[in-house]
Amino acid sequence: MVRISLMLLLIPVILYLRVYRIDGNSMNYGLTNGDIVITTKRFDTIERGELFVIDHPDDPEGRLYVKRCTATPSDKFFEKERIFYLQLEGNATLTKQVAQTYLLPYIQTEKGSFLKEPYGKYYGISHDLRLMVPKELKELPLQSVPENHYMMMGDFRDNSADSRFFGAVPQKWIHSKVILILKKPKSWKKLLEIKVADETSD
Repeated sequence: MVRISLMLLLIPVILYLRVYRIDGNSMNYGLTNGDIVITTKRFDTIERGELFVIDHPDDPEGRLYVKRCTATPSDKFFEKERIFYLQLEGNATLTKQVAQTYLLPYIQTEKGSFLKEPYGKYYGISHDLRLMVPKELKELPLQSVPENHYMMMGDFRDNSADSRFFGAVPQKWIHSKVILILKKPKSWKKLLEIKVADETSD
């Protein structure tokens, strides 16, 4: 009886849970080399700010990537001087209300209100202005996220191959949602030794 019960408990683990080890620095510093993420293939929602394991269309080895959802269908966004600006649901009034309610920085443009780097307050988005980066990581024109697509970006904004290069991700490219992060213990010295950038972004 105990053995059968244990097997029944393992079924959802085998079917739905996946474990990945972080290899790269595009999510610095919330996720760094050696950290472990536990994900579930069974999820009903894709929300802004959540982490997901996704396909990368241009990766020659077919590797999976962990990225943060930064915009959902109908959201509008643009990037200027490496800063990400977001309008929720394409609704300037809603965006301004959210900014004022939660004390988030925002700007007023001819296209209405936009949140300014909205994930920086909660997720530790990082930049390194010393890095020479391609234009996609500095400037993006104003655009809207299509239906059933999601913007996925790295937290280390100056060293991440993400939706700024290959566009919003179709839902079918999203494999699983991160539900638990296991941080690998690191001394302060080890943290200081983390590479700022690899030869190629990930």
